[in-house]
Amino acid sequence: MTLARLEPGGYFEEMSLLDDGPRTATVTTSGPATLLATDRATFRAVLLSCPDVALSLLTTLSHWVRHAES
Repeated sequence: MTLARLEPGGYFEEMSLLDDGPRTATVTTSGPATLLATDRATFRAVLLSCPDVALSLLTTLSHWVRHAES
């Protein structure tokens, strides 16, 4: 199932960063990409120290869920 097609500057995240469960997704690029990897502790620290990042992530996740349900 394709959840999203990202434009330049877009982002994705793995749910296991949020709930410590098993990895659930595979990402495939259609061209060159620059990626950033992080661990759960660092990701959580960013979310706690930057509420705007957390809100943006929640908004994006809600959009993806709505899109996947239709």
